[in-house]
Amino acid sequence: MISAAFYLFDLDGTLVDSSPVHERAYRQVLADRHPDLLAGFDYKAVSGLTTLDAFRQLGLDDSRSREATVAKQGLYRAAVNAGAVRALPGSGALLENIKARGAAIAIVTSASRASATRTLESTGLLAFADALITADDVTRGKPDPEPYRTALARLNADPARTIAVEDALSGIASAHAAGVKVIGVHEPAIRAQADVYFDDLATFAGALA
Repeated sequence: MISAAFYLFDLDGTLVDSSPVHERAYRQVLADRHPDLLAGFDYKAVSGLTTLDAFRQLGLDDSRSREATVAKQGLYRAAVNAGAVRALPGSGALLENIKARGAAIAIVTSASRASATRTLESTGLLAFADALITADDVTRGKPDPEPYRTALARLNADPARTIAVEDALSGIASAHAAGVKVIGVHEPAIRAQADVYFDDLATFAGALA
């Protein structure tokens, strides 16, 4: 059974079905601005990174990465405003269940604060978060441990009483480096790296002590 005093959730692909929307935004920016990079683009290779780091990883210099980031974030937020992003099945019930048990929840995301807040508002999940850690709150994003260390500090949480929930390898690496055990969800490829793995959030909820 799963039990903790603090739960640190990734957002995109973990609580909300936003990954296809992010991928479309990346592809649109590359098609418009850097078509030579489009054929080799693999969204899973940059999943979990900040948008700026993703474009840097694709080989763009800082100036072009920042310009592409602004464009990509604009496309993503427009899609959220149009209702393109939905909460994944079981996410609201899981967070409500955790809160009812007296545990604290932080959202730890590589998204910007504006994008993350809009996503959480539009999906009805913002009310469950005791803290929100975004790319705007750290100098180094996942897989660096800074995002999860920042969340631990915000909640005054003991890593030994904390569980992170992730769907990407970069997030698992970040949480582990911060001394936090990880539940993996939704992505079978991360099963070996996670401490515990569940195919979906409803199965996770059923394992809560």
